[in-house]
Amino acid sequence: MSDAQIFQFFSIVYLAIGIGILVNYDLYKKIFTNFVENTACLYYGGVMAIVVGFLLVTFHNTWTKDISVIITILGWMALAKGVLILVGPKLMISLTKAMVEKEKFIKIEAIIIIIAGLGLAFLGFCSVGHDYLM
Repeated sequence: MSDAQIFQFFSIVYLAIGIGILVNYDLYKKIFTNFVENTACLYYGGVMAIVVGFLLVTFHNTWTKDISVIITILGWMALAKGVLILVGPKLMISLTKAMVEKEKFIKIEAIIIIIAGLGLAFLGFCSVGHDYLM
């Protein structure tokens, strides 16, 4: 899988989630609440984050001075998040509950996710973005 394809994948995910949160705030609030209240979902989410992070770190652990280092950083962040969920579920539950209680915080987070998704889309889909990957 090329760097551009990895950026494309993450851009689609980030944009879908960010826009989804803004358009369907109440639904996402319910999703976040259900996620931390359902221990099986919490566990599964931690395992999935570890799998994604491990794959990225294993196949793209390149600490270079070009823009593709973003993929490595995303991989390490996913791996750390998964470990944190599995090792410290109570911490993740309390952080998520605190976040869900503040609508303004979630909307700001959604905007940040959209901006990150647009940046990743630029790197993955635009020919100018591909120049940064060479």
